[in-house]
Amino acid sequence: MIVAVKIDRTIDLSLFSRFLMQSGIWHSISESGDQQVIWVRTEEAKEEVVKLYDRYANGEFSLERGPSSVSQKRPGEFRQNLLRAPLVLVLIIINVICFPITLGSATGEFSEWFRLMTFTDIQLVGDKLYLTNLEHTISSGEYWRLLTPMFLHFGWIHITFNLLWVWEIGRRIEWVNGWSVLLLLVLVSSLGANVTQYLFSGASLFGGMSGVVYGLLGFSLVWGRMVPPRDHGLPKGIYIFMLVFLIVGFTGMFDLLGFGSLANGAHLGGLLAGLLVGACASLLARF
Repeated sequence: MIVAVKIDRTIDLSLFSRFLMQSGIWHSISESGDQQVIWVRTEEAKEEVVKLYDRYANGEFSLERGPSSVSQKRPGEFRQNLLRAPLVLVLIIINVICFPITLGSATGEFSEWFRLMTFTDIQLVGDKLYLTNLEHTISSGEYWRLLTPMFLHFGWIHITFNLLWVWEIGRRIEWVNGWSVLLLLVLVSSLGANVTQYLFSGASLFGGMSGVVYGLLGFSLVWGRMVPPRDHGLPKGIYIFMLVFLIVGFTGMFDLLGFGSLANGAHLGGLLAGLLVGACASLLARF
């Protein structure tokens, strides 16, 4: 770790920290005596932070609270954002590649790849469909099934909705916490979502990244409260919308409106898993 700048502790750095995060500059802030210290990983990042803080302190640009701290757009910003979140990009690509696997499932045409990726195995006996249980999955050593349902999406709306949220929340977490924390979060959230959905509905066909999305949301919620100088910059409205969506899902309202059955257990399990990982990561960051 490298010291970038030291600043009087009476200065509020929350907006500047959020700006650095949105600019893809990993950093951490600690207090030492009457000063705050901004730490970075590389000399290049140090030079960038020093330059940006000098401009900020001299009033060359201002920061405001809101979904976006700085209104100005830089050329190639979208491409830079993609490169700064490689794990999120890999997750999106894997989901897109796996999407065709589910295309025949609505009519009962299950490919071998589809059968390999469901939470429990599918057995076709004549014209009847049977699903094995979790005990069979474990005893058969097919442990990958505990995670792979997150790559199964049933329809364009399903995959588009989920991947947009993965991009919007996941990239912020990867920028601030790093790819290794995000990978752990995705794995734990997927496991929690899939197991909880199985406990709610038994052996059934379910899939998608929505449980992981709720895991990302739970992580960001806890992290933002426990480590506010390095929050992910998500508007409060997103938390409110997603939590209301979760609650309404349990009422069965979406089923009545013809939107189909939601994996409410997966949403809840992913959220709880994300809250847990977020609490652990926040505690480690504070010590």
